[in-house]
Amino acid sequence: FQLQPHTLNNILAHLKLTANKLNKGLASLSETLEYILYKGSSHLVTVDEEMKFIQEYIRLNELFISELDAIKEDYSQVNKYSKHFSTPCIPHLITAYFIENAFKHGSINEKESLKISLKLTDKEFELTVINKMKQKPTTAKGGLGLNNMKKRLELLVANKYDIKNNITENEFHSTLIIQF
Repeated sequence: FQLQPHTLNNILAHLKLTANKLNKGLASLSETLEYILYKGSSHLVTVDEEMKFIQEYIRLNELFISELDAIKEDYSQVNKYSKHFSTPCIPHLITAYFIENAFKHGSINEKESLKISLKLTDKEFELTVINKMKQKPTTAKGGLGLNNMKKRLELLVANKYDIKNNITENEFHSTLIIQF
């Protein structure tokens, strides 16, 4: 057996790639934790802040996804000139309930298996999360996160929100609308 320098070079390249991915993951974890810890005391955050949280949270989860095009984000309908973009108006981490469930229950290792879109106008904020499902939902007990989310919404934006869920053959659609 003779070890080829080319083989060692390939191993080195792979290790560099892995170290780079891990470094990006640590940076995303740090940003995510800072947002969770330091913005939570204000209860309401700006759409800009929550949008940045979503992006970091996705980058963090990308460490565990094999398909490069698994996640599609669409922020094209976010009006950055709306007063709500930079004024605290939505509950802190409200988007996390939807996105975390999509990662938890979704099949995220195929092309476009998770789609996240935000819409912001002067009248409302809308989050839509669509994920491919691993399997049909079961009737097992659960829903603690959903109940907690609804309680937070009731406390912070009572009677100004709507949640819609829809299941198709292989996708779960969730939409949260907060009216201003």
